[in-house]
Amino acid sequence: FSGCFFVMAKKILLIDDNHLTREINGSVLEQAGYKTVTAGDGRQGLDKLGEENIDLIILDLIMPGIDGFEFLKLCKKNLLTQHIPVVVLTMRDSPQDIERAKRLGAEVCLIKHKMLPKALLDSVRTILGE
Repeated sequence: FSGCFFVMAKKILLIDDNHLTREINGSVLEQAGYKTVTAGDGRQGLDKLGEENIDLIILDLIMPGIDGFEFLKLCKKNLLTQHIPVVVLTMRDSPQDIERAKRLGAEVCLIKHKMLPKALLDSVRTILGE
């Protein structure tokens, strides 16, 4: 087996309360060779972070319970998860919301209705250095 190595697919956590959004983005990412884990809200997202070895998080801001802002705060405060890059993917396009998400630690903010699925993939690849 010399010279033969197996590269583990990077694992991406998709947190969005919209099932369809999770499905569409999940399939785009999986077709590109990533492994995806999904959560329907911030609380589930935090649980998954504890169970899985996540390389990147794609986060919606507006969700019931723990929303994206609160999730970012908790994730970035935790020594075990603060290094994980977060891409915010939201319908909210107010400069205040985007500024707040970035201040809380998001790498990049993408607006759902203004982007093509490829933009998400490009951001993911750039952030993961691929």
